[in-house]
Amino acid sequence: MAKKLTDKDFIVSMSDSNSLFGNFGGSVGQITLANLRHALNKDDEEVIESLAFYIDVNKPSTSGDATRVDVGGNMGMRQLWEDAAVSVLMDASGNYCPLNRDDNRFTADGEAVLNEDGTVRAEFAHADFMKIIPPTYGRVQTVTVGATTIHRLWLSLVPLPGGYIIPQQVVGKFKSSVVNAALRSLPGKVPEGNRNINAFFDLAQARSKNHGLANLDFRNHLLFYMMSKYGWRDSQNCKTADGTLVWGVGLDGTESKGSDKFICQKGIKTGHTLSLGDNDGKMAVTDADGTTVHGVSVAGFENPWGQYWEMVGGLCSVGTDVYCWRSNIVPASSPTAETFNSIEHVLLTRSTSAAWGMNIIASENGQGVYMIPKQSLSGVSYSDYYSYTESGQVWLFGGPSGSATVCGLATGYSEYAWSDLYAACSPRLAYYGPLNRVTTSRFKQLAS
Repeated sequence: MAKKLTDKDFIVSMSDSNSLFGNFGGSVGQITLANLRHALNKDDEEVIESLAFYIDVNKPSTSGDATRVDVGGNMGMRQLWEDAAVSVLMDASGNYCPLNRDDNRFTADGEAVLNEDGTVRAEFAHADFMKIIPPTYGRVQTVTVGATTIHRLWLSLVPLPGGYIIPQQVVGKFKSSVVNAALRSLPGKVPEGNRNINAFFDLAQARSKNHGLANLDFRNHLLFYMMSKYGWRDSQNCKTADGTLVWGVGLDGTESKGSDKFICQKGIKTGHTLSLGDNDGKMAVTDADGTTVHGVSVAGFENPWGQYWEMVGGLCSVGTDVYCWRSNIVPASSPTAETFNSIEHVLLTRSTSAAWGMNIIASENGQGVYMIPKQSLSGVSYSDYYSYTESGQVWLFGGPSGSATVCGLATGYSEYAWSDLYAACSPRLAYYGPLNRVTTSRFKQLAS
């Protein structure tokens, strides 16, 4: 009498030509180990899931809430990716020493960097307060979820098969100020406004030829960080698992009592969130009327929405086309399509109406997710604001005081001409050169 399948002997090894029986689409069949391995790793799925975490940027959340976002994959890698970014003091030549992760008022080895009034101690006055974001590897994968085919963003600290790389970023922790005719990232300063993009870029270049303005990669990073960590698209209403607001309104003007909210909050000095280190949260600060309001820290970056708009480099619209580049260049005059013939770039599209379907490129050339609204998308909302005019070329993000609930990480404004200056706009300093880590004592010596 034949044995039942469950009575058969166990084996301890298999060759590629051996096969397994199973139910395949409602029919009993067999598959070789080699083909099973291939099926399990279709579209590199098995490898990617072990190395990366994902964000379904353009897919409605399975929660049914349009302001939520589905994430998954290797969340241990997501934490490693977050932890790999480090806040630093950095001089004009790229020499840097790390700050304490839990309190950026101190170096990593415990030395205080601020005076009692919140300004920088003399021995660190040559430093900008920056954060180094490590190179990030991505892959845009086409997957089927239920009956829908989507583009899924995977991110990791290690290269992914068929993927791409987001270069290392070094970005100011604060909106920029001007000291000795150079753009700086310093605490205890009122952000600089009322200049056009070329003037800001020239001030950055006065710091060093390796300095420039933060670009779209930075704004993308903030959104990837929030969405992957908390599963939210809406920064002002983003909550932890127990329902606690992570940030709240920030410097969007809501908490000020005066009639002109920007006037109330524009003079608030930088540095009020340094005690939070690289952690998320909010800190009380006083506006011009003496009212207590709150600035926010997103992964150690102060007020990426509220108070002033943030102007970015590496991004320019010509009609509905959006040119996105990573080189440290800002065209000297109003760009045309021909301007970018000599600048390596990715061509994106901007929506002509309120929309939250972002630009995603799955092909090898320019592969990536670019958080520029492209199309209407049902079931997806950031609860933020997007505004467009056909002649607008410069891109502003975040929103200023007075914009209230329309402020947020995804808020985008594409209405100003290249030469326009705007009082309520301040960029972030960025550094595109080589880096050199030194000790705190050596960093202080470099001041002389």
